[in-house]
Amino acid sequence: MAGASQSRADSNSFPFCLAGEIFVKDNETLLTDGSRTVPLAQYTLMSQVASTKKWVPWLNANLGGTTGTQYPIGILATPGGITAAALAAGDVTGVQIYYAGKGAQIDLSQIIFDRGSTGVGTPNTLDSIPTVPTNLALTGEQILAMKGFVFVSTVAIDNLEN
Repeated sequence: MAGASQSRADSNSFPFCLAGEIFVKDNETLLTDGSRTVPLAQYTLMSQVASTKKWVPWLNANLGGTTGTQYPIGILATPGGITAAALAAGDVTGVQIYYAGKGAQIDLSQIIFDRGSTGVGTPNTLDSIPTVPTNLALTGEQILAMKGFVFVSTVAIDNLEN
């Protein structure tokens, strides 16, 4: 009598956008960060300096900023992210940013909250509230929803096997 066998194939590639559309700007510039010692990961929530249009990670330290860095308004889309050396050396050009969506359902488990130049700062959450202007009173999640990004929790179905 032959024994039973089971095979399993795990997917290691999960979609970032589960439904809807994402709009990409594919020739953007990241601001130099001469102190950067850790890479900037793909799918990091990003802010933009309003006057220069250069992008920076959305940081807890900038929630009180007045240049636009207090708001999460995009997501780093460049595959593989950006190395610390490239950011420390100067502005990084040719970067891809997801800047808006149309009912874009984003897999929350893949979103990265940057911890700053050295990787040890306090990360934001979608519940973080920019404090400038003081009367805005919106969370990061609400600001991103106005840009068409909706965050959904996912569970890999292969976690439920056996």
